[in-house]
Amino acid sequence: MPPRRPTQRDIAERAGVSTATVSYVLSGRRGGVKPPPPETRERVLRAVAETGYQLDHAGRSLRRQRTDVVALMYPAPSSPWSDRLAEELQVAAAERGFAVVALPVITSASGAAILRVLRQRYIDGAVLLPDCPLDGPELTALAAQGQALVVFDDDLEPDGFDVVRQHRSSACRAATERLIAAGHRRIAVLAHADDHGRPLADVKLRSHLDALAAHGIPADPGLIRPVADSRSDAYAAVRDLLRLPDPPTALLSATDRAAVDGIWAARDLGVDVPGGLAVIGIGNIPEGLMISPPLTTVGAAALDFSREVARLFERLDAPAALPGVELATPWELIVRASG
Repeated sequence: MPPRRPTQRDIAERAGVSTATVSYVLSGRRGGVKPPPPETRERVLRAVAETGYQLDHAGRSLRRQRTDVVALMYPAPSSPWSDRLAEELQVAAAERGFAVVALPVITSASGAAILRVLRQRYIDGAVLLPDCPLDGPELTALAAQGQALVVFDDDLEPDGFDVVRQHRSSACRAATERLIAAGHRRIAVLAHADDHGRPLADVKLRSHLDALAAHGIPADPGLIRPVADSRSDAYAAVRDLLRLPDPPTALLSATDRAAVDGIWAARDLGVDVPGGLAVIGIGNIPEGLMISPPLTTVGAAALDFSREVARLFERLDAPAALPGVELATPWELIVRASG
């Protein structure tokens, strides 16, 4: 017969406290309850170590109908932007006794698997970054089932979940408009890749093509390369583009990191930036300020997601369902010296 597993009652007897105090210390939850003195907490933790007690998360989740787990869902690969959000989410979660899991969407198949995680309530809530494969009705259904959701999207209407508006399309289009106004007609694009390795027709690429069309400038498919998520491929692609008989005079990159490598490629070929090649990235990451010349970019003015993270936990802590709201964090064109 296997040995009996220690219980919270055993911990309470050994530490000389109530089972409620043990539960409080082990859960890490606050909920407006006055925390026990530090010496009491130490006695409880010492009793836990001495007895080998392990919290039964599965049973606890069934009883409370909570998992104490939240998620960050984002298109892979990660970026400094999503990394910063993950850090802020992790800090806030730890303060409340929650764990955080990352749900990177690599392909459409991985997106379907992640959807099962949400539907089957493995988590209590999630922050979804742009371009995650969930539509409005699905999100509304998940919210109706009790999921706390904060969704970055410019088109969805909040319906039981919150929507963060970034106005990405107008900001990305402003980048191309700036290049056109400066006289550029051959503008290369480093785009994201779809599941088949082709340029992804996301809001960044669509905004660029719309701006070209508005000015009667034909798009050249040969100037669009699906390499924005690989630094080495971006560097090689820009070198190849600049060696064309009729090279581009400007470069728009779907990521700042690829734009930085585009600047390095141009400099290594002796092409002046911005004189010979104007460069604009998307993301506004700190590295853009470190390259010479500093990178012109599109993105949020600051990598600060405290408001969005706080809203997720406000939803989780609310005694009743909250109505969906819009939160504005607009992207903007941030002009520096590269383009």
